[in-house]
Amino acid sequence: MAALFSSVVLLAPLTFALLVGGAVTVFDLLGLGAPEPLALAGPFVAGAVALWLAVESALVQLYGLAVLDRGRPIQRRLRYLAIGVTVVASVVAIGRFLAMTVPWAIESGSTTVLVLAGALVLAVVGACYRTAAAARTGYARVSRPQTDEPRE
Repeated sequence: MAALFSSVVLLAPLTFALLVGGAVTVFDLLGLGAPEPLALAGPFVAGAVALWLAVESALVQLYGLAVLDRGRPIQRRLRYLAIGVTVVASVVAIGRFLAMTVPWAIESGSTTVLVLAGALVLAVVGACYRTAAAARTGYARVSRPQTDEPRE
């Protein structure tokens, strides 16, 4: 129960904000205005996806990553699609935030603001590196034959 509560309270609002922020950024970059029905339905869809991913996150916390592969093929595809769309929206929203804050920090000339902007950039780069390294390790582990002997 604690895993579900923490996922819904901590992860769902952040996921919602990143999905909406990513969509707004893409529409702004493409110079598109969202049609009225889409502008009304978008936040509801983002909220539903955020809650769904919060529940999936709780299941992963409780049962491990293998839980993502449960269900029929269409269910697995939709699950991975939702995760992928959220990751892309997160990258877009974080990129826009960095594009707004770093130039402002440079213009302000304040040492404190520059240090915070630099720390933010380092945190994003570090998170991207760790994610890529973990993915590479996971793919290498899956492609290697399983043995009981220790690795060198």
